[in-house]
Amino acid sequence: MRIGIAGYMGAGKSTCARTFSGFDTIVIDADTEAKLLMQSDLKVQFHLKEAFGESVVDNDTICFRELGLKAFFSVDTLLTLNKIVHPPLVKHLEPIIFNNENTNCILDAALIPLLNIESWFDLCIWVDLPFEIRSKRLKAKRSDIEETELHRRMRLQEEMMPVPQNKHWVKLPDSECGQYIRNRLEMKTPDVKGEG
Repeated sequence: MRIGIAGYMGAGKSTCARTFSGFDTIVIDADTEAKLLMQSDLKVQFHLKEAFGESVVDNDTICFRELGLKAFFSVDTLLTLNKIVHPPLVKHLEPIIFNNENTNCILDAALIPLLNIESWFDLCIWVDLPFEIRSKRLKAKRSDIEETELHRRMRLQEEMMPVPQNKHWVKLPDSECGQYIRNRLEMKTPDVKGEG
């Protein structure tokens, strides 16, 4: 069974996904895969330097702090980053997800709706949590970023990617996400609820 978990930063999707690692389930973290791709793909690095300036790459190594500051400047700059990274990332993720026929697979990827890959999955879960709770979690986790900057990035993400409303998605709070997935894995059947 293939499951996609998405949601805004701080919603708890990664924590939920990690609980299934090792239980006959492969958990793929799209953020980690994207960073590995950016560090290894010289063409991607070239386009990042072209779009965001030489300072985002130093000796073939991505300066993620610098790239984050520039990419999270506006919706337009985020969309520019996505145009550079998303096509090769989708090509990279597809074989990882589909070459695990005998094992369950969970993709933890905030941007599944923007990647347009819902059809890859038997079940898509949007982890839904109020802004205030997500903000509190992120402040505890990202002490290197000022609260006002953190809130700005959160708002940018929401503006760029509204909560999906189509039938592919089941929306759940993080407290219900794990049990919902566990039930589906035990049943070994895709979700038929089709809530959206």
